[in-house]
Amino acid sequence: MKIKDSRNNIIDVVAIYWYKERTVFLSIPKNYGGLMVFNSNNVEIIDPVMNFRTIYFDNDMHGIYHWALIEEDLLDEVIDHDPKSFNRFIKILKSEGVLSEDFI
Repeated sequence: MKIKDSRNNIIDVVAIYWYKERTVFLSIPKNYGGLMVFNSNNVEIIDPVMNFRTIYFDNDMHGIYHWALIEEDLLDEVIDHDPKSFNRFIKILKSEGVLSEDFI
């Protein structure tokens, strides 16, 4: 799934969750080093297809997540910009063809 932000950046979405009546996207902007949160009301959906295996995860942010965020227990660390976890997640996304090889 891809969204376009207010600066016209195209950004890959790796999770969708619902929090207090809002739909929120967790995404990976280039050169950011972690996950960024976007309110669905503030972006344009460019590609609605999630081209990876997903898992429904029910916590305070119940939603649909890329499998590795849950099964590899990477969610909290990637949100917190832990470099080791982030690099592991990027490696998985590249191996699946979700991200291009030149993604940083």
